[in-house]
Amino acid sequence: MQSTVAETFNNEWLWLGNLGHIFTVIAFISVVLSTYFYWRNANQGASTDLKWGRSLFQIHSLAIVGIFVVLFSIIFFHRYEFHYAWKHSSNTLPIHFMISCFWEGQEGSFLLWLFWNAVIGLILQRVSKDWESSVLAVVGFAQIALSSMLIGFHIGDFKIGSSPFDLLREQRPDFLNIPILADYGVGNYLKVFKDGNGLNPLLQNYWMVIHPPTLFLGFATAIVPFAYSIAALWRKNERGWLTPALIWSLICVGILGLGIIMGGYWAYESLSFGGYWAWDPVENASLMPWLIMAAAAHMVLISRSTGRHLFTSHFLIQLAFWLVLYATFLTRSGILGDASVHSFTDLGLSGQLLLFLLAFIAISLIVTCEGKIRTVFIYTSLGLLVLPILLAYVLPDNMQSGFADVVKFIGIAAFFVYLILYLYILYYRTKGDFPDEQLNSREFWMFLGSMFLILSLVQVFAATSIPVFNKLFGFKTAVPGAESYNKIQLWLAMPIMLLMAVAHWFKFRETDSQVLWKSLRKISVIGIVTGVLGIWIFEISGFGFILFLILAILLITSNTLYIAERKGLEWKKWGGNLAHLGFGILLLGVLISSVNKKILSSSEQGIDIAPELDANGKVDEKGIKFNRSNQILYKKKPHNLIDYQATYLSEISGKGVDSINKYFTVAFVENNKQGLTTDSFVVHPKTQNNPKMGLLAEPSTKHFIHKDIFTHVNYESSMDKKEPFSNFKTDTVSFFKPFRTSSGKIVLTVDSIQRNIGSNGLEIKLVVKVKSLQDSGWLYPEFLISGDMSSFESKEAASDKLGVVCSISNLKILDPDPAKQNIQFIISTGEKTPVWDYIVLQVIEFPWINLVWLGTIIMVLGFVLSILNRIKQSKNIQLT
Repeated sequence: MQSTVAETFNNEWLWLGNLGHIFTVIAFISVVLSTYFYWRNANQGASTDLKWGRSLFQIHSLAIVGIFVVLFSIIFFHRYEFHYAWKHSSNTLPIHFMISCFWEGQEGSFLLWLFWNAVIGLILQRVSKDWESSVLAVVGFAQIALSSMLIGFHIGDFKIGSSPFDLLREQRPDFLNIPILADYGVGNYLKVFKDGNGLNPLLQNYWMVIHPPTLFLGFATAIVPFAYSIAALWRKNERGWLTPALIWSLICVGILGLGIIMGGYWAYESLSFGGYWAWDPVENASLMPWLIMAAAAHMVLISRSTGRHLFTSHFLIQLAFWLVLYATFLTRSGILGDASVHSFTDLGLSGQLLLFLLAFIAISLIVTCEGKIRTVFIYTSLGLLVLPILLAYVLPDNMQSGFADVVKFIGIAAFFVYLILYLYILYYRTKGDFPDEQLNSREFWMFLGSMFLILSLVQVFAATSIPVFNKLFGFKTAVPGAESYNKIQLWLAMPIMLLMAVAHWFKFRETDSQVLWKSLRKISVIGIVTGVLGIWIFEISGFGFILFLILAILLITSNTLYIAERKGLEWKKWGGNLAHLGFGILLLGVLISSVNKKILSSSEQGIDIAPELDANGKVDEKGIKFNRSNQILYKKKPHNLIDYQATYLSEISGKGVDSINKYFTVAFVENNKQGLTTDSFVVHPKTQNNPKMGLLAEPSTKHFIHKDIFTHVNYESSMDKKEPFSNFKTDTVSFFKPFRTSSGKIVLTVDSIQRNIGSNGLEIKLVVKVKSLQDSGWLYPEFLISGDMSSFESKEAASDKLGVVCSISNLKILDPDPAKQNIQFIISTGEKTPVWDYIVLQVIEFPWINLVWLGTIIMVLGFVLSILNRIKQSKNIQLT
């Protein structure tokens, strides 16, 4: 902006942003050097290189903490000269939501990932022993890529990263042109920007304080088994990497799974779609690496126990980390667009994110290749990267479009050629000479279970990646809905549950058939009997759902029996079975709460709120669904729902910055067939009439042991277009003398008067009784007379429910003695059609949904025990 080049900007804390930039540069340079020294030590073994690598990584970690502190200080002290603070925070946020807005933006998310990687790196310095240099070199390379996301280096259109310390006036120079700055001066723009844009209302929930850090910790832990796999190929160590990789893969599966479920619980508590999982592409992006890491952990366990399937272990471990990077690309490149309700917009980093992913795929291929093949791959890769850039500058503009298509085709073809080459070389490097697996061996059935997890991933990956395929090939394929996922995943989950129920009864390599069949017969009988009871108890119908239920119960009972018979009171060894048991309970809860979900506010006739025909006269299925699944509740009028009677009692509007929020009180009563009350409770759903996002509904849920009653407001009467008052009439009235509105349908009576002498003069409030043909109520018009009697002010009182407004135009004091109340009031009245306050409420019953959360807790506890047991085993191996 030309006019502000030499402008002095006042009250900016530039030193704080500069400090943040310094920490960012230190973090980047130190990890580049640390990675170099770790790499050199891994190749040459010089002890001084190891010391430098350690020290520089520690400096890098301290710099990350410095960036963290500076960015939070900018948010905490409301320094809106910085774009990040202005965009994501506001003055009214409590501290815990300031933490949430820290990682609402992309830069904060990358910083959180960097922080967890740094913590993990410091732990690895202590525990990785002989693997430190090779493993930390890989972790360091990941830190280089992540640190580059925060550099914020710009030359023309060329951009590396996006800095959280950029200034508001640099990111939004148009703000300096707003008219009000003509009065204050451009240099004093902070006098205008005293508050920030604020945190997304949907994220103002306590679960969003802990869900993202947990999820990113899960993402961060995926680098460790990947690093061990790469280091093993690099060092040609076939099996030494398996024990630490197994421990860290279990850590990743446990933490990432917990983070995913936390996200589901946040959605259930805060969003109004009525559930905890919608198969949204962003949700799927976190599920994909979890699925493949779960399969990888089981394959690593097989390889560690038998030496088999090293190829599959390496590939799945590496694929899991690639999917973490792919998930990051999907959610933060903007490629999902409208396909997801909560994807990030593109900050211009999509190319950098893609390069991040491709770089780690290339690392896998480089360490897998050997000799001349590695050299050829490195040079051809660099050629494919550099040549399109050079040609883009050399070719004339009229050839650029066709050139881009050619480059895209060559890039896609090269990617698949390299991927096939990688798989081919990896297979031949890791294959072993083993006899065929026995059908009565544990590894056979664990391998089969892992393959079904991969099939589950394939379906999720293909559907979630549709926006990517559309972008690459110009397709216009629609993203599938939740029902499409459910139909396929239902059947893929069943063999997984069956294998989780029976595989642990087998032993590695070979199992005694007599003992095995005796155990399998027992669990089959118990599982089927309890499954049949479950069908009756949970009222499940439909072949697929019944089979799912039986297998889920079989999974639960089988693992419970295995703990009781084989492990007894040795609770430290319960880990794997407890995790499987929890997973079975979780899936059981998913089935029952989904299949038997009951919309208590549904009706055949429906309501008339949403249009059921679109602009072209075609049937609008969404409108029909809305009208059939919601009910209108008029204030203080009981309304019958399925199983309950609901009454909208009241609402409270927030104050100040909370004024756009409304808190409703709705009472529920459950009566038996004899009309006696068997249960009652109150819920408090919330709405926010957000000027940027429209009506945002926050549900309110009543929790029972065996069910949840989930409620949310989809519409409320204040959103209706207001009819103005009309038919005004003026009357001169006295106390207790009824008078009527213009239509004569409403009768008003001045019942009493309230007087108050204040600093502004005499305040008079009338208590006016109002009675119509169908209802009655009270109005309280006010009249203020200034202290010197020179002016007066009238404040009207209105009731939409009664359809009347009245105001005091003037008054006549006939007798100065207040006790006689000999006063006449000149009152104006107006009328309109009476409108009752109402809300449009949806009520859903989720039976046995607590099984989902209980299963999660048990599953995570199982992972904790399993991890601790594996750590203990690894220490015992080292001691021997």
